[in-house]
Amino acid sequence: MLFHSLCSLLALTSVLSLTVPSTGQLARRETLVEAAHNARVLVKDVKTGTLASVFPDATDLAGRPFAMMEYHAPCYSNGSLTLILMPISRSAQNIFQNPGHHVAYTVSMPTEGVRSPMSRGRVALMGNVTTLRDISSSQSEELAKCYTAYHPDSKYWLPGDNNSPHTSYWARLDIDRIYYVGGFGDIHYIGPIPVDLYAKSENGLQEEYEIKEQDGFGFLEIQNDMNEQVVF
Repeated sequence: MLFHSLCSLLALTSVLSLTVPSTGQLARRETLVEAAHNARVLVKDVKTGTLASVFPDATDLAGRPFAMMEYHAPCYSNGSLTLILMPISRSAQNIFQNPGHHVAYTVSMPTEGVRSPMSRGRVALMGNVTTLRDISSSQSEELAKCYTAYHPDSKYWLPGDNNSPHTSYWARLDIDRIYYVGGFGDIHYIGPIPVDLYAKSENGLQEEYEIKEQDGFGFLEIQNDMNEQVVF
């Protein structure tokens, strides 16, 4: 078990610049602070994820979950994600018809060539989606610049492009809950990550951080300011 965990760690660090216990520190686990930073790095380095929504009440699948691959771009300093929503998409239809526009978005490390994919890190970002229908042309251009830097092929379906084959809108996923699995639990952190810690962890580890009380769901109740400046 120790040998396999060590191999997984070496493979992990070769793909992403994550902070994990060194080979001489295998007796300790990944800390919460390290996990928050690693989750930010993961979402930045892996450019696709799985968007989970719920079928609306008006359908015969009401209340059932629906999950599909999606693109994202980490264009906000607080960790909010930029999405492109198309009305033709089942995911977008579910979001539009959900009163709270609630979704979960999961990003996972690549598993190709890994003996145990369960050793790889993954994070679930839960929150709500805001469709940015009334932004200025300059704001749209800034989002396009950020988004296409991560997804060059998306230039063919950007919002506002008259040559796009489908109608599309800019959207922002604001996060209010985070659940992280770093890999095997004997070495990696598994559990909730405070949203404010995640937001602060973009540029590195937070040396001083006080964990606040948990709410009734086992998640850390943290107020998060979603009005952070866009970063490009």
